[in-house]
Amino acid sequence: MTGSSPTKHDNFAQTCRKIRMLLFDCDGVMTDGHVVLGNDGLELKFFAAADGIGLKMWKKAGLLSGCITGRASQGLERRASELKFDELHQGVTRKGDVLADIMKRHGLAREEVAYIGDDLNDLSVGTRVGLFFVPANHHPSVRPYADYVLSSRGGDGAVREALDLILDHKGLIEGLIEGFINQE
Repeated sequence: MTGSSPTKHDNFAQTCRKIRMLLFDCDGVMTDGHVVLGNDGLELKFFAAADGIGLKMWKKAGLLSGCITGRASQGLERRASELKFDELHQGVTRKGDVLADIMKRHGLAREEVAYIGDDLNDLSVGTRVGLFFVPANHHPSVRPYADYVLSSRGGDGAVREALDLILDHKGLIEGLIEGFINQE
């Protein structure tokens, strides 16, 4: 089912058009899932530049974004600041509770939120949103719950692929690309 139409939605395009917020996990989604730990608390994460450009387009379209993750890192905090995430929640053990709070504060219904997650700790969010994406390198245990399996791996453009799909079905992507051409 990689890169194919989801089975839980009769009309994927219509489902995408309703999305106003994209949330995602960090390790395994924004990154390839590897965590490099060094001396003196050093932690390194590798982020895909393409995801960053996609998130800039998403923001330019007036849509909301954020990350809910179990680990906490200064690298993610910096990346979130650079990309102007609307929400950043680190060190989270109960992701579903954080999702409920985010939705309440932003006045969002289930069908207005999409999520990208790759493992069991993402199911409490993925099963409570309108559209649940998993990257190509997701753990097999989450596949039955996914609405769409991305062809990109976490840390290698999975966030960008999901953003592009949604923006395309919203009819916004061409105008956003034109903005880059015209440097708007």
